[in-house]
Amino acid sequence: MAKDAAGGAWRKRPSTILWMLSLGQLVTWGIVYYTFPLFVVPMTEELGWSRSAMFGALSAGLLTAGLCSIAVGAWIDRGHGRLLMTGGSLLAALFLFLWSRVESLPVFYVLWIGLGACQAVTLYEPAFAVITRVYGPRYKQAILLMTFLGGLASTFGIPFTQFLVERIGWRPALDVLAVIVLGVALMHWLFVPGPEVEPVPIAAAKPPADGAATRSPLALAIRVPAFWGLVVAFAGYGLAFSAMSFHLIPLLDDRGVPTGVVMAIIALIGPMQVVGRVLLMVGQRHITTIQLGALIYFAFPLAMGFLATGITDVYPLILFAVVYGVANGLVTILRGMAVPEFIGPEGYGVVSGALTMPTNVMRAAGPVLASLAWGAFGGYTPVLWGLAGIMLVAAIGFAAAAFLSKRA
Repeated sequence: MAKDAAGGAWRKRPSTILWMLSLGQLVTWGIVYYTFPLFVVPMTEELGWSRSAMFGALSAGLLTAGLCSIAVGAWIDRGHGRLLMTGGSLLAALFLFLWSRVESLPVFYVLWIGLGACQAVTLYEPAFAVITRVYGPRYKQAILLMTFLGGLASTFGIPFTQFLVERIGWRPALDVLAVIVLGVALMHWLFVPGPEVEPVPIAAAKPPADGAATRSPLALAIRVPAFWGLVVAFAGYGLAFSAMSFHLIPLLDDRGVPTGVVMAIIALIGPMQVVGRVLLMVGQRHITTIQLGALIYFAFPLAMGFLATGITDVYPLILFAVVYGVANGLVTILRGMAVPEFIGPEGYGVVSGALTMPTNVMRAAGPVLASLAWGAFGGYTPVLWGLAGIMLVAAIGFAAAAFLSKRA
């Protein structure tokens, strides 16, 4: 497609598809994923729900996203990316609209289970699967650009949504967000290729071994030892990332860090993700996927261990935010690149979905497990050391995947 469409309609050109999908990621991550905590306080004040009950709905949504990921990947491999991403955006807009009218906690859970399913068909993993069908062997450069723009999602979504909540209230704010997501649905319908478009192969398919011709790409992938190393690496990251995302603010608050400093540190992490991706775009010819993974999985436990030492001053916290933000920005790119390089080019969507499922399950568990650990140990310091240990295990998983992929 990347070659054949060059002279066709402008909206079918690979570069146009990439930019529109990347813009869709910016908006969808910024609105559907990152803004949940901004609604917790006004909703608890109006509806009287506990914070733990509300975060339970978020966890239910993340769990649903994980359970849907394999089926989503398989459908995209069959060319149904346009249908899934358009339908997911339409439903996300509907659920946001219904959320603005919610009065019942069980209904809120149902809405977030639905939003979790929408995330499974609209966020990075399905977008990566679509873009690899468009760009073929040039998928790495395309993923870099997509994640660069997507890295600005929190920088866009959080301040914009907070402005709406403060000016017009949380319910009308959700209506405005729903209208914006409807625009994303239109973009997906216009620009995501349909099943009639022939995909560009990532690489020449390996000749099947005896008896393997009838097996699905997923069945073949789970027989590759590197697959299970990546499961450990990405699931460990998912748990630690989710726990940090929703507990960093109360952690710093418990230490008596001024609110202004807390907000500045949180605001710094998003741009640092973009900085990491810019550096990778500049130096991509000089770093391999294995070297990239080694850098990331060294930085994460280092950052969490540093935070566990009890730092409260501004400059050490800035250093933490820089290291953690850069590593967090790069790991998204690593997830997109490691699948074809470590496992193989066949069935990118379904194999990536299979890796996403345990990652999202751990994301769902992360906030809850961190809360339980905080209650059991009476503070966040043991929680942080535990997260650092989990990231060390994840690093071992990635090292095993890299080593085993080279032996295959």
